Amino acid sequence: MFDKKSVEEIIKYKFKSKTLLENALTHTSYAKSHNNSDYERLEFLGDRVLGLVISEFLYEKFSNETEGDLAKRFSVLVSGKTLQSILKDLKLKKYIQVGINVDLTKSNNSILIDTMEALIGAIFIDGGYNKSKIFILKNWNKYIVNNSIPPKDPKSKLQEWSVANNYGMPVYSNYLKTGPDHSPKFKVQLNVDNFAKLKGIGLSKKEAEQDAAKKVISLINIINK
Repeated sequence: MFDKKSVEEIIKYKFKSKTLLENALTHTSYAKSHNNSDYERLEFLGDRVLGLVISEFLYEKFSNETEGDLAKRFSVLVSGKTLQSILKDLKLKKYIQVGINVDLTKSNNSILIDTMEALIGAIFIDGGYNKSKIFILKNWNKYIVNNSIPPKDPKSKLQEWSVANNYGMPVYSNYLKTGPDHSPKFKVQLNVDNFAKLKGIGLSKKEAEQDAAKKVISLINIINK
């Protein structure tokens, strides 16, 4: 039995629609075998709500920073790594409903990321923008204040180097998704004009892009030694 009350106590939000809460924590592999709805549509919505809340907060809090610096902060705060960390902080992993063929004790980072986004989407539908904003800022606060200066992720570092050295903007294309729904892998091609063309792999499109950027940065470091 899905323990909705315990989840509500953890997230400090009481749902009017318990179905929304259950859907947010139900993976496709479980939904198919139990004729339930899953979190995919909620995930889509939650990703956009998270982006808006974080963008608005950064715009107001760091009023003296440039668009580029705000983008660096934003990239880290909405990254899969941060989403996974927050879900683990909340200890919600054990409440995620998955099919018998999915082992969440192993590395299924994409499911953790998707669940966190779906939960945000569910709170948004159930309680509106302000409730979802309260939830996000409460749980993202320590990750925001941990960086006194804008952090630089691999994509940001590569973009700065590429533009500064007259290679133009890095281009990410040819996205490919492989593997089962409960454990997908994404591939992406990264092209830095007249310098490098290679592929990145990850459990999400964002992770694949970061992986590709890391590889180019490693190549740059080798050349500059």
